[in-house]
Amino acid sequence: MCRLYTLYSIYNMTEKEPIKVVFNLDEIKPLRDKIAESIRNSIIEGKIKPGERLLEPEVAKTLGVSRTPLREAFFQLESEGFLKVNPRKGALVTETSLNDAEEIYVIKGALEALAARLATLNLNDEIIEELLSINKKMESIAKSKKKDYKTFLELNSIFHQKIYNHCGNEKLKKTIRTLRNQTLRYNYIFLSLLSHLNKSVNEHYEIIKALRRRKPKEVEDAVKKHNDNALSLLSEYIKNYNNFS
Repeated sequence: MCRLYTLYSIYNMTEKEPIKVVFNLDEIKPLRDKIAESIRNSIIEGKIKPGERLLEPEVAKTLGVSRTPLREAFFQLESEGFLKVNPRKGALVTETSLNDAEEIYVIKGALEALAARLATLNLNDEIIEELLSINKKMESIAKSKKKDYKTFLELNSIFHQKIYNHCGNEKLKKTIRTLRNQTLRYNYIFLSLLSHLNKSVNEHYEIIKALRRRKPKEVEDAVKKHNDNALSLLSEYIKNYNNFS
């Protein structure tokens, strides 16, 4: 994992000279955020199932943390749509459903398309080549006999993040990150069954072509089409899956 460091200058009160101190931002991240990240990842990867109840005393003991930061993490995850918190009964992992998937993907698709359009003229040739390199790795996984779905999903997230990170709108980026985290739940559950990796890779190539032409509207349309196709495949599967309605 890439660790970020920040350099601060503080003053020695005796010698009046600056002392350079390096802080590891991973280590000083609020405990609430670390707890939320751990629980979020477990939900996304299916280790904690939809409908499962998380009781504060048990989770606090398992993670080795106090209940105050844990409760804060619960509320953070509730704001992201992963949990429903009842102060007296702990937290309930939200159910996955066709309606939930459609609502998330519709909003995500519209916002990612907007972010891609805004980012088009901010992406230089070097970044576009990075996108191409990422997609080639995804293509290699898609064509392999034993598909590494987890790595494919990680590369897919990096691909899209590299685009919307250059949209120039911090609130838009934050909202998209939250929505993409929520769609990851469906990706992990259904991706290996949907078997549309090659289609996803080809759609990425279309996005890259539009970016190279520096055509904001073409990029916006390509990203929107990519999202809509993913939702269409997912919806078709959910409708035929007995545990969903």
